[in-house]
Amino acid sequence: MGKRNIYSVLVVATLVLSLFTGMFCLEPFIINNVRANPGDVSEYWNNATTLNVTVLYREPRINWYDFQYNQGGTWVSRRNIQSDVNNSAEYRFIVNVSSDNGWQNITYINISAWYDQGSENTVYNQTRGGNLNLFLQYENLTGTPTWRMLWPTGGEVTGFTYSERVVRDPVGSPRFTECHNLTFSFVPGYQFRYAPGDGSWNTSRNATNDAQSWNFKIYASNEQGYVTWIHDEFGIYSYTEIVSAGWPRIYGYPGENATAETNITMETRSNGNYSLSVDVENLTHRTHPTANMSRKLIWIRGGDLDISTNFTSVNDLLYFYGSTVAYHIARANGTNLTTNDIEYKCNIPLGQTAGEYTAPISYHLKTT
Repeated sequence: MGKRNIYSVLVVATLVLSLFTGMFCLEPFIINNVRANPGDVSEYWNNATTLNVTVLYREPRINWYDFQYNQGGTWVSRRNIQSDVNNSAEYRFIVNVSSDNGWQNITYINISAWYDQGSENTVYNQTRGGNLNLFLQYENLTGTPTWRMLWPTGGEVTGFTYSERVVRDPVGSPRFTECHNLTFSFVPGYQFRYAPGDGSWNTSRNATNDAQSWNFKIYASNEQGYVTWIHDEFGIYSYTEIVSAGWPRIYGYPGENATAETNITMETRSNGNYSLSVDVENLTHRTHPTANMSRKLIWIRGGDLDISTNFTSVNDLLYFYGSTVAYHIARANGTNLTTNDIEYKCNIPLGQTAGEYTAPISYHLKTT
């Protein structure tokens, strides 16, 4: 065999061998050896994905609320306890409301409050004002909110202010839910009705079970007509004040039944049922220690006394309004009670020493 044939056989044998060994190839490898056994793996968990469920309420949600007093710039809660009224103390209702359909879906947020007079009905009455009722309203029908104090309108409550702030909903959906803080501030007048409670304020949420308290109701509605609401209550301390009492002056002669030259006008304030009485001591001469006159010679009329014809002698305590066992009904409107029909008279005995006499007068206004 010639050399050329021997070389040809070697080349062919080498090529055949390279197909099995990979030792030589004219082109890059197109077949790679891989490990066929990855290990003993029988299962695998993937915890990187979640199922998302969003719960939406059809009705508005009242997340929290309070009735508060402005104590030197700090608002403190006054729910289920008594508060002062002095025509300057500022109070507010504050409520946090969420809407899972966007804030434009809210139509009304109303706050009504009423003195319950011992009745725990959901509404005391529909009498506007009279120091017995409040109705504060937030209307959101047009996209531009309107705030109103629907009643009272007679001056029993003043200083109505309000504010609105967008806040983050504590539990709702960032995608769907909008949440606002609303505040309704006001200053109750002197006669904002006295409400002592029954002596055992119940601080449980939404409880309205204390007689003689102020109940209040906060409710929110939306465009679909869904409503959510809460009930609670607060108390009011009594407020009693004699603003002015006047100075009766009588000029007369011995043997004369002399009447004061003008009627006395008394101005008082009370935020509950009340009685008003007067007591007068004996008349004492300014300079003559023995020239005195008995208080039985002093006569008075006015108020609920028989003011048409009869004076009453000051033998004892006299009542212009109410009595020892009964009280005059609290005034419905305004902040003051003005009594301008009080008259004093003195029967001056014959031979009475000339000069000036004085007798201390004590007025007693009592609120119950």
